[in-house]
Amino acid sequence: MPPMTYIADKFNYDYQGNLFQHYAVFFTHFTDLTGADGGFSVGQFWFILYLLLISLIAVGIILLQRKIMLLKDIEIPLALIFLWGLPLPLFSGALSIGGKSLAEYSYVFLVGYYIFSNDGGINEVEKWKWIFFCVGITATVFNVYMFIWSDTQQTFLNTIAKYVSEWFMISSLLGIGKRYLNFNGKLSKYMSKRSYSFYIFHFIWVVLFQYLLFPVYSGNIILLYVLPVLFAYAATWLCCEICSRVSFFAFLR
Repeated sequence: MPPMTYIADKFNYDYQGNLFQHYAVFFTHFTDLTGADGGFSVGQFWFILYLLLISLIAVGIILLQRKIMLLKDIEIPLALIFLWGLPLPLFSGALSIGGKSLAEYSYVFLVGYYIFSNDGGINEVEKWKWIFFCVGITATVFNVYMFIWSDTQQTFLNTIAKYVSEWFMISSLLGIGKRYLNFNGKLSKYMSKRSYSFYIFHFIWVVLFQYLLFPVYSGNIILLYVLPVLFAYAATWLCCEICSRVSFFAFLR
């Protein structure tokens, strides 16, 4: 994490010290945990903290529900899947840690447990997966446009687009995954063995290459997105292969 917050501090606030001097900033400056100001950050490992907290919350809710009533498998109509997405904006910003809403993600987790773990629910999203996908992509395009390129601030419409995108993309990708990704093969086994190390390394390379290429391609948004991603993927896979072959890095596999 320290190298990434060092780059952020140099880029955003023109920090003049070197990487080793910046460790003092990293371990003493606590703000929103994003690291954008050079302060302490958990970076891409925010999901470990969130999984721990969400698991504790969900276990408590599920145990309480089982004491109060037992739920039976029921048919999940399409309308109910739409309705479960409606409360998402209400959780926006609630119990936020590092800019990510613990309430929102806990809600999505519990919906996954109660609705999408049900055969009726997952079969329904599989049936409508491409319709959901088209709606989700359309909402995503509008969300990005209004957030980045719109000349006027459209907060209300931006919020609607954001949560329509979130809910329909979650639903569609669950359906697509059930239909096309529920299998085992050489490639999937290879990828699954490297998934954790890939997640560990990818972010630092993305940040580093974006920082290095920004002075050259700052006027070309497409290249500034595509090139760092390509370089970062190559560097990340190299790191994954080194970890898989060197016993000293076995804890990163």
